Amino acid sequence: MENFPASGTSQACVTRILAQVLRSLYYVKVVLKVLTSILALTALGFCVAFVFEELITRAMKERVVASNAEAKHELQDTGDAVGDTGEALDPKRIFRVAGEAEFADELLLENVVKGGLILEYTLADLNADELEEQFIELMARDLEDRRAVRYASRVLREVARREPKRGVELLHALSPAEKEKLVPALAKGWAASEPAAAIAWIETAWIDEQGEYIDRSLQNHLYIEAMDTIMGELRNYEFAIAALNEVIDPQLKRELTEMVARRVVADGPENALDRLALSGSDMLDLSIMDAIAEEWAARDGMGAMNWTLLNQTELSPSGVRSIAKQLVLNRNMDSVVGFHQGLESVVRKDSVAAEVARLNARRNPVESANWVLAIVDENARSDAVYDALYEIGYENFNRSIDYIDYVYAVKEPQRAPILYSTLKDWLVVDLEAVVGYLGSGRSNLTTEMSQDLLHSVEGYL
Repeated sequence: MENFPASGTSQACVTRILAQVLRSLYYVKVVLKVLTSILALTALGFCVAFVFEELITRAMKERVVASNAEAKHELQDTGDAVGDTGEALDPKRIFRVAGEAEFADELLLENVVKGGLILEYTLADLNADELEEQFIELMARDLEDRRAVRYASRVLREVARREPKRGVELLHALSPAEKEKLVPALAKGWAASEPAAAIAWIETAWIDEQGEYIDRSLQNHLYIEAMDTIMGELRNYEFAIAALNEVIDPQLKRELTEMVARRVVADGPENALDRLALSGSDMLDLSIMDAIAEEWAARDGMGAMNWTLLNQTELSPSGVRSIAKQLVLNRNMDSVVGFHQGLESVVRKDSVAAEVARLNARRNPVESANWVLAIVDENARSDAVYDALYEIGYENFNRSIDYIDYVYAVKEPQRAPILYSTLKDWLVVDLEAVVGYLGSGRSNLTTEMSQDLLHSVEGYL
């Protein structure tokens, strides 16, 4: 017969066991707290955060689906025709029934391409008040998702196209940084409906009380955006050319002239020639002819070359350069030589030689250097060397240095500044190669240039 402990002894044992269990649970709890703290500070914490983010995203999607379902039921109750519950709801109806917040949720849950397509599909059927509501909602999501401002910009463009005054009011309600991001959309939208009014606004919109421009580069950018819309969407070449002739800023005028010329030619080279009479500007005429030459050369380099040799004054140095490029790319080097020799203007000849030198710099540096030597103007020759060095790149230090020596004699004055600039650039790429070259005594730089390079070397050590 087995012996059992007395009752008091049994209770004491149970008490001790319970105490041990409680102490164990306490230690386990402490260990779990420590592990949790470590978890939050390690990569596992990011994994946990990722899981939570997925759960939150899924919940947001479920909320949108629920909103869509509610919208479907509401539409069914009102007698509107809606497909089966398994079909996706028309986004325009989501907006009208569920509201702008749910519509913004759907945009931001999709990728940029799909979200953009949904927005484009919806914009046309929203009225001005609904567009404004959506704009405000998307701008409120700026910190939540960077795409929100991109979508808001598209909405503002549509508002400005329909009601420019409302678009300007929405713009003025923004912060300066937000204005700078979104004002191009306003300019494009306004130009699409009222070109003259849009251009007039751009001319004065950024002048403060003292009559100074707040930001000249931004104003010029607005000109470009508006003119691109007038030319691209409206195809109003007459207005664009007239507006271009009123521009005073030389740099802006050059940029707009090139853009207008390319737009004119893109609409058809045969139409471009007819529009030359509309410009009343030699600069635009020349730019249009250059754009025509570029298009022509891409299709028929030999034909463009032969026409140019008979009508040399019709093209600028840039125009003949584009023809030379196509001839080189098609390996018509004999024709390139004949083209270069047949040009009468030194500037045009130098332009052709520079382009041929640039295109040959990587695959045949010796031939490239010979074309550089054919350039008459010293400044044009220096520019051509820099262009060739850019093409050669930073794959091989000696290749860059050798190219300079192909073109210039050691004591030639034009060599030193180009070599100095090249060595300066190579310092951040291959410091050891530059130091070795300077130590070889082959650089023949001025004392000032050498000291400056050595001082720069010390800064990298």
